[in-house]
Amino acid sequence: MLINALKMLIMAGKDALGTTGGLPVIDEDITQISHGLLTFPSFGEVGFKGGNLNRVHLGCDTMLSGRLAKSTSNSGPISGLEIFAKRFVDNAVAEMSGRHPRGWIESLKVEQLNLHSRGVRSFGFRLQTDLGTVFLMAEVPSHLELEMIRDEGYLPGMVGTYLPKGWAAMKNINSTGAIDSFMIFLRKTEIDVQVEVSAGDDQFTIHHGVLLKTTKVAGQRVFRLCMDISDSEGKVPGHGDEVRIKVGVQDRAITFISKYLGQEELPIVGSATVKCVDLSLPKAMKVEQRRRTFRIPAQERIPVEIECFDQDQERSAWSFDEPEGYLVKGQLADLSFSGARIIADLDQMNGTVTSNSKVLCRLFFPGEPESLQIKGIIRRATTRLADWDNQEDEVGLEFLADEDGDRQTLEFIRQYVLSQQRSWLSQRIHVAGVEQW
Repeated sequence: MLINALKMLIMAGKDALGTTGGLPVIDEDITQISHGLLTFPSFGEVGFKGGNLNRVHLGCDTMLSGRLAKSTSNSGPISGLEIFAKRFVDNAVAEMSGRHPRGWIESLKVEQLNLHSRGVRSFGFRLQTDLGTVFLMAEVPSHLELEMIRDEGYLPGMVGTYLPKGWAAMKNINSTGAIDSFMIFLRKTEIDVQVEVSAGDDQFTIHHGVLLKTTKVAGQRVFRLCMDISDSEGKVPGHGDEVRIKVGVQDRAITFISKYLGQEELPIVGSATVKCVDLSLPKAMKVEQRRRTFRIPAQERIPVEIECFDQDQERSAWSFDEPEGYLVKGQLADLSFSGARIIADLDQMNGTVTSNSKVLCRLFFPGEPESLQIKGIIRRATTRLADWDNQEDEVGLEFLADEDGDRQTLEFIRQYVLSQQRSWLSQRIHVAGVEQW
């Protein structure tokens, strides 16, 4: 579904350019955009419902803006930018996967915008003509996200089909057939695949990718992830270096060691390609708890603030602005002794809260006179579909304790989790009594 979405966006843009301005595209390019703030030369935004896209930002450089803005309609003084946007929407809807997809123009305004990206599923597109370049930016949801909105039983059904029976109670999965079936599960769901690259001294850098296919390279079986780590922070692995792979499935994590076999470019359409990495297929996989300790869903509203204080982020080829510190306000989704999942309104993170960032977290528990503070490191920062019409930001936080205050907060969290766990279990366990005859 990911590849089809990328191809559809390129083709919709090319057709709109040809129809609106009679401009053939001489080169096209796709970039997987890392977390950050992107300076985008926008002229509009289009929205979709019922399909596999939520919104797409449209932009172009100054050279092309004037040409597109000229009226090309015989029915009246309609801007060429509006004609382009309408044609783009029609083309995208015609090829979009989903149930009765439809689209519309959200806004049309020429301006410089600061857009934030979710990283693994953020893609930028360049369509170059002789008179300038059109830019597109889109967040492409996973197949899993879309199906879970339609049917909450989708993930359990896929797990039951492609993972071994009783897998959650296993410690190891060693069967070649079971490993191959797990790879099919990853490809069909497009679930995030986490790649941990060692940075020395027990430190590591986390990257995320989407499995596209399994194949053979030089006679060796590999799996290919849509992931670009060439310009990433931290150490880039060399050929043959070992990396740790981790995939979260329900309340478990499946982990294994692979060898990094280099970066490839996968053709999409025309000259457009996406960067991928090849990794060796594992011989064995481990099944672990997804988080080191028992987690509970939030039963009450617990506001959370996340403040960044480590902002060593590099600029990308898409001209990211360096963040100067940002406060994200959200609420707790779930909690454990070792970490938390936090959700926030869309665009709260603004690309500032990114994977591997160190943050200060404040939790406002009901009945407590002051917030509880604890340091943490962001293990996952993304945007997900809340429903068909809305997205929300999501952060996975691992707690760090290096001061007395942090340890006191951790102890409070531990006692809170245990009390909530006891309450939850008491509602599920039937206490037998003496029946009256």
